[in-house]
Amino acid sequence: MLRFLALIAAVSTLCAATETGKVVEVSADGWATIAPAEGQGKLLRRFSEGDRKVGWTGRIVRYEAVTEGKETQARGVVSADPEELRRVAEVTDALRRETADKGRMVTRMPNELMPNMALWDQDGRLVTKKDFLGHPLALNFIFTSCRAARMCPASTACMKQLGDVLAKHPSAADIRLVTITFDPETDVPAVLRTYADGYGIDAKRHRFLTGDAGQIKDLMRHYGIQTLRDDGTIVHNAALIVISPEGRIVYRSEGPSFDAEEVANRLLPLSGTAGTKGR
Repeated sequence: MLRFLALIAAVSTLCAATETGKVVEVSADGWATIAPAEGQGKLLRRFSEGDRKVGWTGRIVRYEAVTEGKETQARGVVSADPEELRRVAEVTDALRRETADKGRMVTRMPNELMPNMALWDQDGRLVTKKDFLGHPLALNFIFTSCRAARMCPASTACMKQLGDVLAKHPSAADIRLVTITFDPETDVPAVLRTYADGYGIDAKRHRFLTGDAGQIKDLMRHYGIQTLRDDGTIVHNAALIVISPEGRIVYRSEGPSFDAEEVANRLLPLSGTAGTKGR
């Protein structure tokens, strides 16, 4: 009986529900005023530190409202903007068909065009392939909760080093770095923002992307990334892909780690060479 009463007490202090609404404002101490999609009045929900830094004000969002005691937190905040969701669904469906048409020969080889994408970055902004055309690009995949030091942490550290090397070259101003999570259910924009900040990432150059799980799964196949969920984690291979301003794959480095200077030397000659082909 005592255990049963303890369980009831625990449940009464933790209640969760999915909510959708427009973020009216976010205070400095993390309280977000939200106008619910249905019903009248305003909701007061506490945002995490990461969500406070994401530009959610004025945006329609969806989140899990978790009540503990007298405080309700907004967890897993993501965009619920109808137009953004429509654009994402359009790209996801087209990529799904393209993946199916390719059959077993999905992985894109050098000189092939990068696939289309529509994903949200660590600032909650929707970005697509078009946003990167015209820029030399280095792209990789990770998940933020990876604890294998030689995998995702090493890969992100190398990307940070690459950004630092590029920062020394004025001619590299148009070069972009992109990291896509293959654990989008966990790695929402706020988590990616906190993760990137923890590495001291230059957000103006380096975007971390998340979004539709099906789209990301297809992107992984096109870029030759394989995963397997095992014993509570994600086992995976890794690679760095260099893409030209025209959107063509020009180089691939297998493994999570790479020489930042070498990759920079591949990217720098591509800077300022954008054309219209592949747009």
